[in-house]
Amino acid sequence: GNSPDALTLIENYGADGVRFGILSCSSAGNDIIFDAPIDPETGQVLNESKLCEQGSRFCNKMWNALKLIKGWKVEDKAADKVETLATEWFENRLQQVANEINEVLKEYRFSDAIMALYKLIWDDFCSWYLEWIKPSGGVISKTTYDRTIQFFEDQMSLLHPFMPFITEEIWHQLKDRSNGEDNVVSLFPTLKAYDKELVEQVAKAQTLVTKIRETRNANALSSKDAYPLFPEKVPATEKLFSKDGMAELVSKAANLTSLEVTDAGQGIAFLSGAEKYYLGAEVEVNVEEKKAELEKELEYQKGFVTSIEKKLSNERFVSGAPAQVVDRERQKLADGQARIKILEEELGKLG
Repeated sequence: GNSPDALTLIENYGADGVRFGILSCSSAGNDIIFDAPIDPETGQVLNESKLCEQGSRFCNKMWNALKLIKGWKVEDKAADKVETLATEWFENRLQQVANEINEVLKEYRFSDAIMALYKLIWDDFCSWYLEWIKPSGGVISKTTYDRTIQFFEDQMSLLHPFMPFITEEIWHQLKDRSNGEDNVVSLFPTLKAYDKELVEQVAKAQTLVTKIRETRNANALSSKDAYPLFPEKVPATEKLFSKDGMAELVSKAANLTSLEVTDAGQGIAFLSGAEKYYLGAEVEVNVEEKKAELEKELEYQKGFVTSIEKKLSNERFVSGAPAQVVDRERQKLADGQARIKILEEELGKLG
């Protein structure tokens, strides 16, 4: 009476959904604390699980991604800038995660491994990569299509030990296979070095797209209406958009008419990271509401900076933590201080 019936869970969520639910809460060396709820009246465990439901939705997500890709028309033509950068980025992001999984599996950290794959497939592959390369006319270059199939195949190999049924089925749907060429006997993708800077730069672009969407929502601007974007001309934005295809990548995801790094941006100001951007849309600004919003954000950033300063003033932390961890905290401090400066400038303009 203190645990759900596994066969009933499988009926409700599928075998792979149940495997995901169990493995996602399986910390190395610890008991599995399963999330099945208890009926308050009978005291009996219910055959329900949010984690297994999440696993079931994950299976649906992968299957829908397969159907999307298989629905595209493929032509032997040159890949455009967005496709080229997106495939370059995802190849490196996939390598990054494959290396991480290889390390955590050595320590039997199964929950860390499956959640890293979940985020890679759901967020990076389905939500970002496929949206970036999705052809507006339904026609994709053969080069991009072939690399996408290979990416999908590698992800199914990585995920197969955790969720063998859906991954084996997708594996055989991706392309024609010979007899015996099954996912269960496929090799772990070859581990290679990856371009960490490229992964970080695209992560900045992803954050920027999210901030643009939030700015649209906050100002009741339709996502269907296209606007220009003006990043403030500072070294960080110049570096970001010097990468060939980066401006096009952001423009496609955020529905922009143009993107121009400039000293004199006009429109709705917002922050992404420690940089200032202007969305070129005209809206009436409620000064008091805007001031309250900026003051709230300023208070948060000051608290954030104070917490980082305390950590860096702790000699035991600075001397005992790995150098890259200390450097990361120092970068957080610099970014926070830059955000405070920008917020104070914006408040000063409002009077």
